[in-house]
Amino acid sequence: MNITYYGTRGSIPVPGKDTVNYGGNTACIKVVVDNTLIILDAGSGLWKLGLELMQTEFAEGKGTAHLFFSHLHWDHINGFPFFKPAYIKNNLLIFYSVENPLYNVEQALSDQQQHINFPVKIEEMASSRKFKKMPVGGSIKCGPAVISNLKLRHPGAAFSYKIEADRKKLVYATDTEHADTLNERLVSFAYGADLLIYDTMFTPEEYKSRVGWGHSTYIEGIKLAKAARVKQLHLFHYNPEHTDHQIAGIEREAKKLFPGAYAAKEGWCFDLS
Repeated sequence: MNITYYGTRGSIPVPGKDTVNYGGNTACIKVVVDNTLIILDAGSGLWKLGLELMQTEFAEGKGTAHLFFSHLHWDHINGFPFFKPAYIKNNLLIFYSVENPLYNVEQALSDQQQHINFPVKIEEMASSRKFKKMPVGGSIKCGPAVISNLKLRHPGAAFSYKIEADRKKLVYATDTEHADTLNERLVSFAYGADLLIYDTMFTPEEYKSRVGWGHSTYIEGIKLAKAARVKQLHLFHYNPEHTDHQIAGIEREAKKLFPGAYAAKEGWCFDLS
């Protein structure tokens, strides 16, 4: 299971000299299991992923990508109109959504490409598109991987995904807010994971004035990681106001409490095995 970060930021892209180390693009992660391409979220980082895919079979219209969305807020879908493989005939894009009235992937992607917002409607993109639905709490086979979902605490509905393949387990849980007690459902969902990618948008001090926004902290991520006995915790979905210097400081504090904690970096590529 090979993983590459293309976007690690939350809310809005923040390019600039203070964000070059951990990245300024919004959420997008590539996961490759054998020859199956899985994309987690389509934030602004999807643009660069698309450019790289155009150096492969996607340039010839022979590519297939499986896209999963944690939720449909704009920072998690705004890269799709600029995803070059979507404009190539015969490429196949398969979109997965969870059966929820607040979670219609096809509608959200179509709405952001109405002509008042963008010059090309999704129906005018040359690639082939399929939309598949998963039951809440259910799972689906995606190539050699089994992908399951869990509903999270976030305005407008959000979902965690667990990818299991090659005896490895990745859990993606961004845009989730902790409660006063541990989310035992998420602990169970992530139990024994090789890697947990978790929303750490705010510091504990910042969170006090942002209760109800649907985000969490590195402290809560560490509590979850310890309870779920995960091997590694990656901090993710950074506050757009946080600089590289601040994130590095958060990572140092996190490591004191959980040595397997790392701050995810845009461009970071590694094999989970």
